Amino acid sequence: MRDLSLTLEHDLALAGLDLRLIDGAEQVRQQLLIKLKLWRGEWFLDTEFGTPYMQNILGKQLTLSGAVQAIRKSILEVDGVNAITNFAFDFNRQVRTLSVEFEVSTPYGLIEVTA
Repeated sequence: MRDLSLTLEHDLALAGLDLRLIDGAEQVRQQLLIKLKLWRGEWFLDTEFGTPYMQNILGKQLTLSGAVQAIRKSILEVDGVNAITNFAFDFNRQVRTLSVEFEVSTPYGLIEVTA
């Protein structure tokens, strides 16, 4: 399956005057980034798509382990991801940020992502 390629600024990528298409490992990597950057319920065409930030990650009563588990589950829901082979996270309490670095196994080989 093919997908439209996006730039780092989330604009459509062009090759001259044509839209750029991607597939394989590049497509899976892009889908992982889209899934992690989109909040569940944000896209009106599919309110179940995205990562459940409001539901399982943000809030006073939620735990760090629950948040990490929700992110791992979101990663595994992406088409083409067979397994998470490496996963690390950094939670900065002062600025309240959570960043993740992970590697996934796909039919196209291993893909590394930082989000």
